[in-house]
Amino acid sequence: MDFRGCNFLDGKTMADLDKVTDKFRAYANKNDTGYSAWILTPEYATNPGFDVAWMGAWPDGVAFGVSMEKWRSLGTGIAAEFAQVVDCSGMHVAATSLPINAPEATPQDGILLLYACKLNQGKTLDEAYAAHLKFGQTMKAKGSLSNSWMFTPIAGAGDSEVDYYHAAAFYRYSDLGDTMEMFVNRGGAGERVKIIDPVASCQTPDVFNALSVRAAEEV
Repeated sequence: MDFRGCNFLDGKTMADLDKVTDKFRAYANKNDTGYSAWILTPEYATNPGFDVAWMGAWPDGVAFGVSMEKWRSLGTGIAAEFAQVVDCSGMHVAATSLPINAPEATPQDGILLLYACKLNQGKTLDEAYAAHLKFGQTMKAKGSLSNSWMFTPIAGAGDSEVDYYHAAAFYRYSDLGDTMEMFVNRGGAGERVKIIDPVASCQTPDVFNALSVRAAEEV
């Protein structure tokens, strides 16, 4: 996956960005059909460092490589239009994505929670993933409608102390609120202490509104 933190240039707004994303969708529908993308805007976050974020995903590494080659040869015009609206030079991170409770189809508009996590001493990413799988199934059994993944930075993260991110997505705030109730008052927090805490420490999440730019299934 691909994550870019972007700031609007002076005088530019989301309306200007929407015009460029419409052109990008047409480009991707023609040249990059396996790519999915979302625009993220902070809802609950302290000093996120950007106005909006671009998050993109490919089905696998091969698709990523082909996509990047096409973008650097065929997408330069649209890239220049993006650069007239937003500056994304401050943050560009690539990460692997492992499903925890993931839907078969590409998620559409919704809410994304990103938890920055650090492994406990002596623990591994494999152990953390196994713990999140177990906790995800525990919350699903309680009725949670969250979709979730484990994102592990592989390029561009610099000297960040974050080992991985736990990403949880909801289609509606009412679904998020119901899962919050499960976590706080129906035993979810205790299960996390037993399952996740022995392996990793995860901060409280930053919460973003996610607007789908395009889904891989569009074409």
